[in-house]
Formats: sequence, structure tokens, C-alpha cells
Amino acid sequence: MWGPGRKMAFGAAPGPRSKLWYTLADGALSEVFFPTIDRVALHELRFFASAGGAPPVDDSGDGQHRVTWLAPGIPAFTVDSTHHEYRLTKEVFSDPDENALLIAATFTPELPDVRLYMQASAHWQPGSEGNFGQVLETHPPALLLRQQDVWICIVGPFSRATVGYYRSSDLQIDLHDGDGYLTSTYERAGPGNVAAGAEIGIRAGSFQIAVGFAHTRADAEEVARTALQKGAGNVRHSFERAWRSLPDLPPALAKVSGDEGSLAQASLAVLRCLEDKSHAGAFIASPAAPWGESNHNGNQIYHLVWPRDLCRIATALLDAGDQAAALRAFRHLQSRQRADGAWFQNWFMDGTPHWTSTELDQVALPILLAWRLGVAGCLDHDPYPVMVRPAAQFIIREGPLTQLDRWEDLGGLSPSTLAACIAALIVSAEFAHEAGEHVAASHLRAVADYWNDRVEVWCSTPGGQYVRLAGDPDHRPTEGAIAPEFLELVRYGLRRPKDERILRSLQGVDANLKASLPAGPSWRRYVGDRYGENDDGSPWDGSGKGRPWPVLTGERARHFFSMGLPAAEMVRTLEGFAGPGLMLPEQVWDGPDIPSRGLIFGKATGSVSPLGWAHAEYLELLVTIALAGFPDIVLPARRRYTEGSPQEPAFVWSHKHQITHIAGGRRLRVQLPRPGSVHYTFDDWKTFAEAEAIDTTLGVWVAEIPSNKLASGSQLAWTAHYVTGWEGKNYDLTVD
Repeated sequence: MWGPGRKMAFGAAPGPRSKLWYTLADGALSEVFFPTIDRVALHELRFFASAGGAPPVDDSGDGQHRVTWLAPGIPAFTVDSTHHEYRLTKEVFSDPDENALLIAATFTPELPDVRLYMQASAHWQPGSEGNFGQVLETHPPALLLRQQDVWICIVGPFSRATVGYYRSSDLQIDLHDGDGYLTSTYERAGPGNVAAGAEIGIRAGSFQIAVGFAHTRADAEEVARTALQKGAGNVRHSFERAWRSLPDLPPALAKVSGDEGSLAQASLAVLRCLEDKSHAGAFIASPAAPWGESNHNGNQIYHLVWPRDLCRIATALLDAGDQAAALRAFRHLQSRQRADGAWFQNWFMDGTPHWTSTELDQVALPILLAWRLGVAGCLDHDPYPVMVRPAAQFIIREGPLTQLDRWEDLGGLSPSTLAACIAALIVSAEFAHEAGEHVAASHLRAVADYWNDRVEVWCSTPGGQYVRLAGDPDHRPTEGAIAPEFLELVRYGLRRPKDERILRSLQGVDANLKASLPAGPSWRRYVGDRYGENDDGSPWDGSGKGRPWPVLTGERARHFFSMGLPAAEMVRTLEGFAGPGLMLPEQVWDGPDIPSRGLIFGKATGSVSPLGWAHAEYLELLVTIALAGFPDIVLPARRRYTEGSPQEPAFVWSHKHQITHIAGGRRLRVQLPRPGSVHYTFDDWKTFAEAEAIDTTLGVWVAEIPSNKLASGSQLAWTAHYVTGWEGKNYDLTVD
């Protein structure tokens, strides 16, 4: 059981001592993570107002909420909740020295008989037996929850307390069945979906609640009581002081924002909060599960590390001046690299993979992060032999087709994946050259040149429209889903911003994917996208309709700027997509308002909010404008592909890329997995020649066939001979 994916706020104390993270949703404390950021401990903590003779008022569901930050960039929050029967103000923050959370609240009832109640429930981990609850007979009583090996203790000015089963015999149900009165109290409950509740003993005015987390009952109680004894004022001061000790946001970013730096400071804080405390550099994608209310199996969750999101976050932190955080992220990537040079699709904090597919851009992006760190002068070691080289070997061995593209539901020949891989191979060649591995550098550039030369043939229609994915490297696609993936070619300097094919394809993107929203334009991912709410607002259930992504607004804004167009309007657009808690969502709603589902035209859908990638893209846009430059551009790639003379590179055949056609006038490089030679013929084996394969030192051997001498329509054939014997198969190619 998960909380809402759409969070109002997200925060944590900086530093390694406090190992908990908290979120707010619908005006209430939503999921709290402990002791790692992939472990939900507390499901929710919410308040109820009740008077005799009427059902209780659910503060979260029935109140109107306004959330504000303690101060810009300090992720402690005040939630002002109003209802015609009361007003409730809640400040939420954590203790930077303890695993404790504090809520400092003020309750103002409109009528003297309105009482305030609190209820908390632990997260029910899928596959477990559930949780346990207990009322501690102290004065005042305290609440205790146990979720597997985590104990949660809640202390406050409680007059009465009870435990029960969530939505069956809990405090809310009892208040409802008792016409506003708490009629039954229970001392123990579990195992099962347990909730603990209490009546606040203060009729009106201010009070404080502390929630302690630990691995034993005694420690949880001690942590909670210690935090309460310190007092909200002291803890709040310590929290703020700890955050102010971190490097500030560069002033230049605030100057080019549209809101005096409010979202920029919030974005920097959100990105920092996404890092685990026990696994340095492990930044998750989001502290939420998309459409969490209907998410029961624990499969679709975002509190995991994705290499793609991690690299985007690390790059944004680097450009925002936090080099240490970016380097931690890079070191975490190094620690999770597989023996074959690649990374899993995503993983938990301990490195256990969740989804195990391979996405080639997630192998390329860590190489590009290494390059960015090197350019910034903050690498403290040579990453080439230990990380860059194995990753590049994987790319040339397994590419150019990817098992999954960046949207993770289909694979093939993807413009965005190819862009990242080509740039990464050029970067890898630079590293190899610096290491004196000139043969390796030459082959890395040869593969990059070939893939770069074929991008349009592989991934655009004869009319010049790039498509999201294609599947046949021997035949140009005649149709395909329109998507803005090709902008990644501009991002890394592989194509000019005003390239005719880029501009022509953008016309198709705008005609099919652009959404005009109150804050400004945004774009859907691709034609046919089904990852989003249904038109009636019901949550995605494996089917739905993809909605606009703020990430794509950021990508498009950077392209605007690269063409010399003003991007300030689109900066303000992204700021408009952020909710009142300054959380940027994964998707925004593009249909009519559906208040019953919390869906407002141009605001966050129920998927996830905040999304680290979106906050990173916003910061990167500000950096681009502030510097009047494009930090993601790989200068050696730009010089090679957009500033140099046109190339006619050799085609590169490999066992994972068994092309059957080759362009006229091109040579063929055959990439073999082990030492050997290539025997080839141009006349159906009446005669043949032999080419010895050269060791590239990259785990592949390459033989070159002079197919550039053949006329159009000619055929060639070849086979390989290894030390262990013949390949056992002939391969045929036709010259086009």
C-alpha cells in the first residue's frame, strides 16, 4: 500500500546522521522513508476533527491546504489547513542529529466541542505478514508501530489512544461509527494493516508531536521522547543551520529565473534530498510510487536508482556548484557497474536490481558524466581503465540497437539512445588517446562515425521526419511514432540546432504532441504513448494516455536558446508547472479539471511529483541561459560532426549488428569477438582474399574489407576463421 504519487513537498535533514526522509501529500504527512531512501516505513500520519453527532472531518481529504517552505531552499514545511469547523497549521521537519520527525501544530476550532485526533499507519510491505501496533501505557500514552525490523514510536499530548486495523477498526472508523465520538480503544493489533490513533489532549492552541524511528522498541521511544524534549524551536534551528552550511545556489541562476530563484533553490534542495544517507551518491528518481493509491504490488516504484536519472541529477548538481555531490554520484555508479561494463535498468540501495533490462543510453550517460567531471576539473582519479573503457566496450559490442530506449517500453534504433552512445564513444576515444591506446581510440571513433552517419537512414522517414524508434538497420523506416528524441542529437553537438531535418521534424512534433497549457507549452513523449491517466481521470492501470512531461519542456527550451531565441518564457512555464510546494511533476494534466481526482488543467497528474529528472532539467536550463553556453555539448564530437568536412565512414558489422546492405563506395569493417581472420569474396567464392583481424585491445578484433571498390548491385560474402576453426557460416552483403 503506497501513498499518493503526487507529493506536495519532500524533505530531509542534510548529512548522514538522520536517516529519514519525509513527504507531504494532500496536506498530510505521507510516506516517511527509513533507514534508507528505498524503504518506506510510515505510510501516513493525518488528523481528524470531530464533534459529537456528525462524522469526523478528514483534514487531508476535506480541508483546503496551503504549503510553504520554512525558507527558500530549506525543505521544512508549513501546511495551513482550513475547514469551516477549524483551522490547523502544521510545521514538519526532521532532527538532523536523530532519526526523528517533529510536527509543530496549532489547532483553532470554530466551535468549542470540536476535538482533534491523529492517526498513523505503517507501510505494508508487499509480501510481508503486515505490521503490529501497541498503545504504551505511559503518561500521556504513546503509540508504537512495528514494521518488520523497524519500530516507530509517536509521542505527543495524547489523552486517549488506540490501535486497530486500517479502514476496519481504526480510529477513523470508530469516530465515524460513533457519530463523532471515540467509543472503543484497543491496546494491541496485528499482524496486518495496522493503524494507531489518539485524541489530542489540547482543545485549542499549539502542541507538538514527535515520531521516532529505530530498530528496537526502546530506541524508537527514546528517539521520539528526546526530540520532543528538545522542542520544535531548537530542532527547527538545528535543521535550518545544517542546510545553510551547504554550498549556496549560484546567484547567476536566480537572476535568469522568473521567480527570483524560488524554484531553483527548491530544485537544488530536492536533488540533494534524493540521495541516500548510507550509500553515498545513490540518488533515486523520486520519493514516490506512481499512482500510489492503486499501486499494490510494489513493481512500479520510483524510489530506486536509474543510471539515467542519476546522471542527469549529478550533472545538474555539478553545474549548480555542488561538485562533491556529483562526484559521489559518479563513484556510486562505478560501484554498481557490472562485470560486462553495463548497468542494470535500476536497483535498490544495496545494489539488488529491480528491473534487469539493458538500456544503452544508461551505459553511455555514465561515460558522459565522467567527461563532464573531467572538464570541470573535479575528477580525483582516472576513470578510463576502471569504468569508461568497460562501458565503451559494452556499447560497441551490443549496439547500436537497444533493448529499451529511454522510455523503457520498447527497444530498437533510437535517436536519443544513439546520440548518447555516439557522444560517449567519442569521449571514450579521447580518454583512450590520453591513455596511449591509439588503436582502441581509432576503433571507438570508427564505430561512432558509422553510427552518426547512419542516424538519419536508420531513424527518419524518406520525408525527413525523425521517428521515436526503428528496427531494421538495412531499410529506412517509412513510418513510426513521432517523438522529440532527435533533440538529443543537438544536445551533444552531433547536429546543428537549425539543421533542416531537425526543424522539419519539430514541425511534426508540434503538430502531434504539443499541448498548450495555462503556464505555457509542454509536449507528450510520443504518438501512441499510453503511460498516463485515462481520459476519465482514473489512474494508469497498464493502459491510459500519456500526458505532457515538463522534462520535455526543458529540453525544448534549451533548443530554443540554442537557435538564438529567447527562453525566458519557457523558464516561467516550468515554474508554472511546479505545485505550491515547488515540486516539479513527471506529467501534467492536459484534460478538463476533475476536482474529485485532484486533476487540474496544467498541473501535476497522479503519477509522481517531484521527479528528480525534471528538477535537474530546470536547473540545466538556467545554467544554459546564465552561461550563454551549452555544457552538455561534447566539443570533440561537435568539431567532428558539425564543423568538420563530411565523412564517408566504413560500415561496421558485428554479431549483434548483422547488416546485409552496405552503401556504395564504403569499406566494411568486420568486428569479431575473438582473434581470427576474415575470408571474403566478390565473385561468389570463385576467388577470395583474406584479411587478418587487428586487435583493438577492446575485446574485439577488426578486419577491413575493401568493398568500396564494388559497383552498386554487387554482392560480397565472407566468413571468419578463428584459432578454434571456421565460423561455420557465410555472411552476404549487397552494395546499394
